[in-house]
Amino acid sequence: MKQIIKTAALSVFDEKGFHQASIREIAARAGCSLPTLYYYYGSKEHLYEEVVVSSYRQISEQIADQLPEGVSLRDSWYFSVMQRRLLTDDDRRVFRLAHKAMLGVDSAGAASEKLLAYERERRTGERERLLHAFRDPIFSRLLLRVTDQMLLSALIENDGLDQEEIRRELNLLFDAAERIPE
Repeated sequence: MKQIIKTAALSVFDEKGFHQASIREIAARAGCSLPTLYYYYGSKEHLYEEVVVSSYRQISEQIADQLPEGVSLRDSWYFSVMQRRLLTDDDRRVFRLAHKAMLGVDSAGAASEKLLAYERERRTGERERLLHAFRDPIFSRLLLRVTDQMLLSALIENDGLDQEEIRRELNLLFDAAERIPE
């Protein structure tokens, strides 16, 4: 029953956002009573944290665990984009909700802070590696923004690019970064 409630909540939160989603609607969609929902989750905030924050962490860690050891920075970004393109629809919903919460578009207060703290911790090494990989810090920050946008595009919308086009775009960016004079 707990997983059924979680699946129903994911759909309702994705359709309506945290503030417009109601516990009654989630319970109805899950086919359970309100006491059953509250037994498992206690509150809408706790349910949101379980559905979005915990799931986001789990999926992000699975993606990171699949990254082969010792790959180049270029290949690690390519791998990250490609892994996000292969996510299930439910995993995409989790990422979409998490990114909305992190951007402050639709948040559950503490859940947004937890997501932001997790993301800062998780991405610190990756971002630092990218920011210090090239001679020009401004270009490095630009490259970080562009690659972050590629990751979001792979998650939220299907940009229609195939694997080869994604590889070519990343190669173009990294090649340009490597050619910047000192």
